[in-house]
Formats: sequence, C-alpha cells, structure tokens
Amino acid sequence: MKRKARIFFIISLAVLAAMVFNGCSKEPAGAEYQFRDGKLTKEFQLKVVKGGAFDYAMADVNGFFKDVGIITDYLGPIKGGTLVQAAVKGDVDLMNSGHVINVAMARQAGMKIKIVMQGLVDHPDHDKGHMYWLVRTAGKINAPQDLIGKKIAVANMGGCAELLTYEYLRQNGIAKDQVTLVTMPDLQQEQALRQGLIDVAFLHSQFSLAAQQRPGLKVLASSYQVGVAAGDGEAVGLGVRAFSEEFIQKYPGVVKAYIVGNYRGQQWGNQHFEEAKQVWADYNKTPLSGGNWHAQDKWVDERKVQFWIDMMERNGLAKPGEIKAADLYTNEVNPFYTGELKE
Repeated sequence: MKRKARIFFIISLAVLAAMVFNGCSKEPAGAEYQFRDGKLTKEFQLKVVKGGAFDYAMADVNGFFKDVGIITDYLGPIKGGTLVQAAVKGDVDLMNSGHVINVAMARQAGMKIKIVMQGLVDHPDHDKGHMYWLVRTAGKINAPQDLIGKKIAVANMGGCAELLTYEYLRQNGIAKDQVTLVTMPDLQQEQALRQGLIDVAFLHSQFSLAAQQRPGLKVLASSYQVGVAAGDGEAVGLGVRAFSEEFIQKYPGVVKAYIVGNYRGQQWGNQHFEEAKQVWADYNKTPLSGGNWHAQDKWVDERKVQFWIDMMERNGLAKPGEIKAADLYTNEVNPFYTGELKE
C-alpha cells in the first residue's frame, strides 16, 4: 500500500507540475495579434460604427487596413450613450469620430480612454473646412452682434459644436446667456433653419456644403476663422481617434496596425481630395459634398491637444489646470513615433 501511495503521489506531482507549466507558458489574451514587418501576424476583426470618419473610409475602401491585417466589422448606430462610452464598454473597439473635448470629458467622468492618433484638422478652403454657421440669406443676421437673442442649433452639448460656438461668442463679446443653444442633429438643422424654427444652423462640412448648394442660406462664419482668432486655424478642427486603455493594453499590435492603415488613408485623402470626396459620398450613400483634411503629423501633437484644453478653460467647460494634455493621449503604441516603422 505504501508503494502504491508513493506512486500515486509522484504521478499527482507530475500532473500538477504540468498544469502549472502550461498555465505559465500560456500566451496572454491578444498575444497572437503581433505587429511585425508592418502588419499583424493574424487578421483582426475591428468593431467600428460606420460613418463619421472620413479617414477611416479612405483607409478601408482603398485597402490600407487590409494591408496591415485589419478587417472591419461595421456596426449599426449606437443605441444610447456616446461613441466614447461604447468604446470603453467594448460595444465597439474604436472611437473613430470625435474631438479632444469628448475624450477629456469622458476621462473626467472616470472613463479610461486615450487618444492614439489625430484625425481631421481645419482648413481655410471651403470644401475642406470643419464647421460653418449658416443663416438665412433674407434674414436679419449679418454680423456676430445680430446673434443676441437668437436660437443657435448645435448637434449636442459637450462636443465641438457647443465649445466652438461659445468661443465664437466670446471672441465677439457676447455672453452665453445672450443666446439660446438648441440641440438638434446636423441632418435636421437645414430644414429647421429654413422654416424659422432656429436662427442659426451650425453644421459640419458635409451637411453645410450640401445646404449651401440650395439657395436661401449663407455662411456667417467658419470654424477656421474662429481658430485663427484663437491662435491656430488648423488645430480648431482637430479630430482624434481613441481606444480604451484596456484595449490598448490587450491589443497593442492591433492599435499599431490601425494607426499605420489609418494614416495612409489620411494621406491618400489629402493627395486625391476630389476623388476622396466621391469615395466618401459613395461610402455613406449621400450626395457629393465636402470632405476632411488631415495634418501631416504621424503622431499626436500635444500642442494641438492643449489648444482644445485652453478653449475649454476659457469658456467654462473645464477649470484651469484640471485637465492635463499628457493624460489624454499616448504615442507609445505609435510605430512611427517609436521608430518601429520608418516609412
């Protein structure tokens, strides 16, 4: 009996050792998606909300994502919440549309998400600009002071439309309480403006330019003009692309591949802008309109991030010093920044 017990004990130890060894040697989740020689070692299905990101469309349609091993799993509209919240929850993998203010406010609320690359920037050319304030041609609004007492539509509160409207008002000596902001999707603002339900529509370029192709409306001001007055016409349109910190930690190779593919899409869009506008229209099944312009930066420029933080502070959307630019972004998973990729 003693001999049998010893044999059983030895076998048990061997089994236990094998279990421990296998457990220790098992690769962590996401380890199979390594970024090597400019692409992933295994294709990754990236969950993304379709629409909203001009650069993503350029990268996907032209095969730049496929080249680096990313296959897009397009999802329908977000049901409740915001794109930032969806990315943090894991309903989508990527915040592929938004601005510094969206990430800053999300992190203030305890959401762990970080910017990994830049998206669009603003531009003085009419069809490459970020946003435009539109008014009726036959109306009585011809200058900033005419806005006092009027209703201005913005797509949402806590986003670029609210912040840029406040900055425009501030630059012209108009207090927030001298106007009324009305939340309304871009898609509905043109009709509401023409019907007199609002006095000003503040639209992103694809909606603004389409609206201007029909008579009766004119541009009061552009976001680029506001940016120039604030010190940086390009940075005022800065879009950002972000992942949750959990995703970055679990799939750093995927983030690297995304940055490479998306950057190539951005630069293709700049180099073939007229063609890119048609690609964008076909992608969204909408009439031909404007598009987005992108900076040459291969990684996040902290000065552009700080520009948005300064605007938030000036307009009461953040207390001075409470938001640190360095906390909002990381370049450590950018293969251009780290030197992992030279092109």
